[in-house]
Amino acid sequence: MNFRVILLVFVIFIFATGFGFMSYSESLGLPLKQAYNEGKVTVVQNTTAGTVPHLITIHNNGTKPLKVQKGDILKSNSSQDVVVAEDKSVPQNSVTNVNVYCFEPAQKAVAGAKLQPFSTASSQIKEIIDASNPSDIQNATAAQLQIWVVVSGGNLNIYSGEPAALVDTQGITFSKLRQGLSDAKSSAMAKFSVTSDGLESLAGNSTSSGADLNILDWLKSSFGI
Repeated sequence: MNFRVILLVFVIFIFATGFGFMSYSESLGLPLKQAYNEGKVTVVQNTTAGTVPHLITIHNNGTKPLKVQKGDILKSNSSQDVVVAEDKSVPQNSVTNVNVYCFEPAQKAVAGAKLQPFSTASSQIKEIIDASNPSDIQNATAAQLQIWVVVSGGNLNIYSGEPAALVDTQGITFSKLRQGLSDAKSSAMAKFSVTSDGLESLAGNSTSSGADLNILDWLKSSFGI
């Protein structure tokens, strides 16, 4: 059989499979970012600075359910950025609270601030989230400190932003927070097999650049079509 015919059949198969998967995936719920871009979702910061984990409130005003996934990053101009800590489906025309971790330690959370779906966290951040338990405050705090270590490259100002607010909220000392961050740094370095310099590299890649790659983009990059 002619090679071009084989290639065409393969491309058609990939398209059919891909669109079939996307249709099935959409039937389970629209991705949060897609629903937001279509004007069907409002996301609001629910909790005040220093809370671990934080809560966001998602208003799904659309006619389809939407899916929120671990690692989804949401940004705000007036509050901290956050990363989703649990997979959750939000039914159509409903309001749901979702656990999130702080993703921008230098900025304090502001309850009532609007958030916008932005990107997806790196595999390292997702690994920390997957191993965490948001319903256990001690476990969640340890995960939060590891996330701060990774996104800051280990260079974190504990006297401002969310770290300072965490000290007030949990009623701990800065010395205890400093020790917790030291433990988190050691854990992160061991988990990802990096040195202190390697942590800085992880900080520069704490979001996934391929989060929005769709099947058409993949075909173009793979086959030049």
